[in-house]
Amino acid sequence: MRWSAALQRHRQRLERRLARRGPQLRLNLRNLYILPTGFGGLWLLGTAVLYLLGINGNSNGPLLLAFLCSGLFLLSLFLTQFNLQGLELAVDHPQPAFAGSSVNYPVQVRSACVRHQLQLQFEGGPLQLIPSIPAGPTLIQAPWAPAQRGLHTPGRLKLYSKAPLGLFVCWSYWVPPKPQLIFPQPVAGPVREHWIPAQELRNVLADAIQAGGAETLRELSPHRPEEGLQRVAWKQMARGRGWLAKRFESETTSQLHLSPDPGVDRERALEHLCARILELSDHNQPFGLTIGGLEPIPHGQGRHHREAALRALALA
Repeated sequence: MRWSAALQRHRQRLERRLARRGPQLRLNLRNLYILPTGFGGLWLLGTAVLYLLGINGNSNGPLLLAFLCSGLFLLSLFLTQFNLQGLELAVDHPQPAFAGSSVNYPVQVRSACVRHQLQLQFEGGPLQLIPSIPAGPTLIQAPWAPAQRGLHTPGRLKLYSKAPLGLFVCWSYWVPPKPQLIFPQPVAGPVREHWIPAQELRNVLADAIQAGGAETLRELSPHRPEEGLQRVAWKQMARGRGWLAKRFESETTSQLHLSPDPGVDRERALEHLCARILELSDHNQPFGLTIGGLEPIPHGQGRHHREAALRALALA
């Protein structure tokens, strides 16, 4: 066990030293590595056996077959390396994603010719097999699994190929530097919700409306029970649009603000907030967000507002 652990640590240190870093990488003789596969080792052993049989038996047939196998073995060495040599890798624009699931990291690959049987794998991530890459630019979504929220890079990418004969494996390591924004994993749970302003301000507003002051209608929104029947849009209700309340230009309505539940662990509370934000956004309901230590997200709605709130959760 100790020898195995020591060998594993040595291998990891070697891989870190061989990995290239930077926003772009062009595969060439300086960053490509090649070794025989297990099948290639058996092939070479079989070639040696055929050669010995031909020498000992003074037979030309095994000798010719041994020379043919040797030629294929050497030819495979160059063909496998040429399958990767000249590839250009670059980081595209990583899109935000959620923790706790498989995330795609965009890698832009540019090739001058068709490549076959390429395999990509981030450290600790799933293996992705690409049957062929055409000439020109190709966008590859390489999967990886972030463990937590925040700005994270996927780590070391291994790109390798055994084509065309499987006798050799040629590979290269690359560490893309551009981080990807990871939102908390959405988990349903308790969230602290409070309405602003207080009940007294709503009562003052109701008295002003009942006084018959001139008001400009701003919008119609779902009716809340505490608003009373005087706010119901009866004409729209008669048309079958449901319970809607009138909103006027001069009024200050109550606003929903979210914050972490103080009785829940911080990371778990952020996951609950994430689920609640997604729920409100799906129903097009406005909200605000307050997280201790960060600038509050003002009351609003829409795609940009949702992304701003999720970004605040990711970086909190």
